[in-house]
Amino acid sequence: MKGKDFLALNVGFNLLGGIIAGLLVGYAFDKWLMESLFGLKTFPFGMLFFFFVGIISGFRNAYRDLKRIE
Repeated sequence: MKGKDFLALNVGFNLLGGIIAGLLVGYAFDKWLMESLFGLKTFPFGMLFFFFVGIISGFRNAYRDLKRIE
């Protein structure tokens, strides 16, 4: 693969990695809150919050890589 092809492939990995990392962090956060703070049930909210944070960070990193391709 050439340099620009690798950067273009990296854009997709940034998007997917941000989404997966956000989901995993959100799930772990909800699980931690439920176990440590008197059984506080926040299951969908922490996961959704970090899911959107992961999407934003993935797009931000992808945008940086796309600017580098040009």
